[in-house]
Amino acid sequence: MAKRKKGSIAIPFLLTFFIAILAVGGIGLFVFDYIQKSKQVELSEPVGKTAGVAEYEDSHTILFILDTPDKKCKSTFMLIRSVPKEKKILCVGVPSNSIQLMNGVQYSIGEYYESGGGSYACEFIAQQFGIDTPKYVIFDEEAFCKLSDIMGGVSYAVSVDIQGFDDSNTEQFLNGKQIVTLLTYPLFKDGEKQRASIVGSLMSSMINQADGARIADSLDRIFNTLIDMVTTNITAVDYKEKKDAIQFMFNYGTTISRFRMATGVNTGDYFLMDESFPEEIKSEYFKDYQSGKSEKNE
Repeated sequence: MAKRKKGSIAIPFLLTFFIAILAVGGIGLFVFDYIQKSKQVELSEPVGKTAGVAEYEDSHTILFILDTPDKKCKSTFMLIRSVPKEKKILCVGVPSNSIQLMNGVQYSIGEYYESGGGSYACEFIAQQFGIDTPKYVIFDEEAFCKLSDIMGGVSYAVSVDIQGFDDSNTEQFLNGKQIVTLLTYPLFKDGEKQRASIVGSLMSSMINQADGARIADSLDRIFNTLIDMVTTNITAVDYKEKKDAIQFMFNYGTTISRFRMATGVNTGDYFLMDESFPEEIKSEYFKDYQSGKSEKNE
């Protein structure tokens, strides 16, 4: 559904995430014009930054979207919150049938995304979680498989009976295509709520299993490799602003990623998120830039 946008990218952000990214993340990031004449980013250091240091203002949020129209399920959504200063990342899978009133009309995030693309999905998340509008990164299958290769795949226990996977609840190595198959499986017993939970869990595992020092050392190369493979509103300037903090997190953090399963109830064909769930997320992962104390809203 999403068209490729050749002027922007966000893989290294997702690397602080997941991913991604990881890229598998940036509430409150800055909006700048992208460098028009060259697809290769000029990787000069941001003015005023000190290498190896992260502050609360480096925290950021990204909405990860896996858009695979050939699969028999809605697009996949995951909110990634990165707090480099505390060397931690949160991955929250958002059910595609999660509902919210948008301009007085009830939509699911999947429906709202289909009507307006990544920016609409981010507006949905901002309203549902009570946060500033995040940046977004949209992967197709090819881009996701490249991301998986960069991260080194993942060892993960597949607890559902899907053709092509080992018939076991023990961990098995999954490559990019297998991960896409699992994340877009349309027949989970508990529907989209279960699929979203697996999305957050698997992507968090991928981040934790990656070689953090290698990721930190390779951010520039990763950025330039994937620059034309995703659709995003994150710019080269955004990347340079956060690069030092991301490297700090991956160099000095251990088991930096956690996932949270969205709580709520299935109602008909939709998922109604508990009102308390976004507040639980914000109390731990959204901090005031100056004091470091929890904020109700950022």
